[in-house]
Amino acid sequence: MITLPPKFKVGDTIYWYCSEDDCVHHAVVQYVNFAKVGEHYLEVNYEVEAICKGEKRTLFIDDYDAMECEY
Repeated sequence: MITLPPKFKVGDTIYWYCSEDDCVHHAVVQYVNFAKVGEHYLEVNYEVEAICKGEKRTLFIDDYDAMECEY
């Protein structure tokens, strides 16, 4: 399997843009997940709990959407 190492680890705080409420959210990474995509590639996502639109949710933030600070 080919994959780049994850940018973040469990316990890191990540930021991402949410198009549902047009703002940047942040949360602590609870799990780093690897999902098989095709035969030779693993995709990385980060499992977090965050408040979105007034509701606590478990979200899976793709590696390419995760940022280390709010831009």
